[in-house]
Amino acid sequence: MIGLYLRTARHYRPSQIAARLRFGIESALRKRMPELGLRRYVAPDCLDRDERVMFFPAHKTGCELGREAENAARLQQGIFRFLNSENLLGFPVDWNPAGTTRLWRYNLHYFDYAIDLALLVRWQDDLVSAKLLGQILSQWIQANRIGEGVGWHSYPIARRIVNWVQAFSLAAQESIFDGRTKESEWLSSLYQQTRYLEDHLEFDCLGNHLLANGKALVFAGLFFGGETGRRWIDLGQRILWRGLGDQILDDGGHQERSPMYHAIVLQDYLEVLLAYQLNERPVPEWVRDRLILMTDFLDGVRHPDGEIPLFGDSALGIAHSPSDILATAERLLRMPGRWTGARPGLFCALLAPTPAGSTQMTSVPRRLSTSWCATGYVKLTGATPGDEMIVDTKPLGPPHLPAHGHCSLFSYELSIGGQRIIVDSGVEEYQPGPWRDFWRSSRAHNTVIVDGAQQTEMWGSFRAGERVQLLESRYRRTDGFSVFMGTHGGFAGQRRRTPHRRIIAAFRRGMWFILDEISGSGPHLVESLVHLVPKAQCSVSTSFATVSLDNIQLRIYPYAPATGDSASISFVRGSTNPIQGWYAAEFGKREANTVLSFSCNANLPLKLGYLIAPAELPIVSWSIEGNPSAVDTEFDILLRAPQEDKEHRLSIPRFGGCI
Repeated sequence: MIGLYLRTARHYRPSQIAARLRFGIESALRKRMPELGLRRYVAPDCLDRDERVMFFPAHKTGCELGREAENAARLQQGIFRFLNSENLLGFPVDWNPAGTTRLWRYNLHYFDYAIDLALLVRWQDDLVSAKLLGQILSQWIQANRIGEGVGWHSYPIARRIVNWVQAFSLAAQESIFDGRTKESEWLSSLYQQTRYLEDHLEFDCLGNHLLANGKALVFAGLFFGGETGRRWIDLGQRILWRGLGDQILDDGGHQERSPMYHAIVLQDYLEVLLAYQLNERPVPEWVRDRLILMTDFLDGVRHPDGEIPLFGDSALGIAHSPSDILATAERLLRMPGRWTGARPGLFCALLAPTPAGSTQMTSVPRRLSTSWCATGYVKLTGATPGDEMIVDTKPLGPPHLPAHGHCSLFSYELSIGGQRIIVDSGVEEYQPGPWRDFWRSSRAHNTVIVDGAQQTEMWGSFRAGERVQLLESRYRRTDGFSVFMGTHGGFAGQRRRTPHRRIIAAFRRGMWFILDEISGSGPHLVESLVHLVPKAQCSVSTSFATVSLDNIQLRIYPYAPATGDSASISFVRGSTNPIQGWYAAEFGKREANTVLSFSCNANLPLKLGYLIAPAELPIVSWSIEGNPSAVDTEFDILLRAPQEDKEHRLSIPRFGGCI
């Protein structure tokens, strides 16, 4: 166990370890002497807000609020719904309900539902929702003592500060609070939470958590104004602007390599940008340029269905839809027409509505990127529109921040005809245990496993010990052709390393080629896994697997080398011993899905792979001519189809430079 801790801790920055130690000491002191915290965070007398400050455009614009109305009806009954799970918490609310996960309780304390209620107040003059909002706010203040419980963890504080400020700004305070006393109580609590956050900024976590802290400081600083407000704005702005330089990579991706958290971070920056614009605060031009780059990344990395890939703890339904974020960015960043997938939704209606009588300018859309070298994603495009593969080409996130990293190196997601058909397993929960271990494991991704070993030594909910080492990553794209090649140095815990090289290519006629080369010596069990979307049907014969989804039908042909070490084909669905064959596109929502396994028990070195082709293009056999290991020479794939007396030759050219 000591070795595991050392293998983990050596990747963290000294400042992270120092911050964690300081928080631990403070927590121990607070438990022994709680009165110290109470005295430190006393709010000043006659606390007030800056009534000139705006957080949303003044004109009143609305859209359908069906979901928000349903949520308000649940809240009236004391029912809270997050992450596809409902709990009856009563009235007054039980703020620490038994039997719920920490992530669910975090969502309870975020107060996202305050925005739902405030929207009903602002756009529909719903005074019942206004009264309910005031009651829930007061109940939280009464039940959550300073520094106690998950509600006082820094990340929930940061999210709650922003939601409280935005809800207060949307709904007239006279309709929320029953008298000046309740409003003063709420202002004091908001002040105390911000002071507490100021003392507990997440320099131990860094990443998206620290950026959320900075946003909260800016919002609270603008809201209160005065000398203290200016201090909070200055500190929050330093965190945010520095984060744009440190955490946003040169290709526009966020350093944690999670498309979901990238979308959340971009949302946060757009809300800060709006607050600065409305209150006539200057924003450096380089900040705007950086946000455009972030939006370019979000637009490019989407699947044909418009949603994000599920790599790196990503789930659907947490961030606003990418199309809504793109539409908001077009208006706030003054780039109309840049992102073809932009479709205004609630987020855009709230932050950047088009005033009545105004006209929207148009501009020429940009050309979409297909590789993001710094973040580590590439997109291979197939023969027809809607055929796209997104490949994960780098391990984890930055060395000091592996929290949302998975053993997904060289895994991919594939869409055919605009529909996802080969998918990442996603993530259902963050709670430590066998399911969290599964979602992060190599077995949950479309990659290779040797003797059951993991690419990286994952443990806990967010920790990583020994890490997989990326040795090589190359990508080439020409008209009608794209190919990726990457190599890593072997799997965690191996005495003798078995490096893995993967080559992926998209060909004409709707074919996809995946070849894995495992180096080393001696007998080993090698598996290559293919995870299918839950509603896909699958059948297996001796020489290929058939996959059907609606009107799409594919065949997957395993590689059969001349040495005779051919792969066997099997599949599993919804197994719990061991856990395999599960898909979670959303938190709290787990579905059984089919996972194909192409496995071979043979001596290394070994080539293992498969060819994906439309079922209407049957293939009798396929082979490789040339040396795929040599990156500076071409090699060919030779195909033989039934009723054809000639071989088809698919050439893979030299790769060129590393990405």
